[in-house]
Amino acid sequence: MTNLKWQLPLTLVFFISGILLAVTLRTISASDQNPWRQRNENLVAMIETQEKIIANLEKSIEENRAYLDRCQQELAAGKKELETLQERLRQLKVWAGLTEAKGPGIIVTLDDNREGAEAAQAANPTQFKPEDYLIHDKHLLYIINDLRVGGAEAISVNDQRIVTSSDIRCVGPMILVNTTRLAPPYTIKAIGNPQELMEILEQPESEYSILKMAGFPVSLEAKEEVVIPPYKGGYQFTYTEAKEE
Repeated sequence: MTNLKWQLPLTLVFFISGILLAVTLRTISASDQNPWRQRNENLVAMIETQEKIIANLEKSIEENRAYLDRCQQELAAGKKELETLQERLRQLKVWAGLTEAKGPGIIVTLDDNREGAEAAQAANPTQFKPEDYLIHDKHLLYIINDLRVGGAEAISVNDQRIVTSSDIRCVGPMILVNTTRLAPPYTIKAIGNPQELMEILEQPESEYSILKMAGFPVSLEAKEEVVIPPYKGGYQFTYTEAKEE
């Protein structure tokens, strides 16, 4: 009876002590785990934030890449258009005679008929006309016109490029071409089909053939390459204006 009397209080004390110990351990365990849980939550939040930033950056990169592609396409189109305009300008310069030209063609040489003049003067001094034995502007004009009919693409006289505005006229014993005075012999260069150009000049009614039959020292030669310098003068329009499209 006495032992039972002491056992109950001791059992109760041990039971309460066990409960207190369990509560204490749980509290300690919970207090030890809370900082790690908070840290994990913070890391998760940081990762989610970085993922959003990366997603926004990837979207921005994609947009910039698309913009760059559009710029490159526009640049390529503009470059192609510029190349087309440059080629067009080059062709216009060639047609206007503003660039050096070279290609197959012929060389025509004309000179005054000095021997014929001396013989005519000696034979009949009173009827002698020295101008009949000189190369005049009309001779050059007729031959240049024949060359153009024959398909000449570029022509020069003593390295003076002949263009649409070229002026050819006599000034005393010399000929003025592009405001430059030229003296004989006159060398006419023409670029084109050599055979066709020679055929048209060798026709009986051509100015070249007429001069040759009259005894003028003239010559005609085909060349694989003829070089013609550019026109060095200027174009001036007083009344002509470009029509607006």
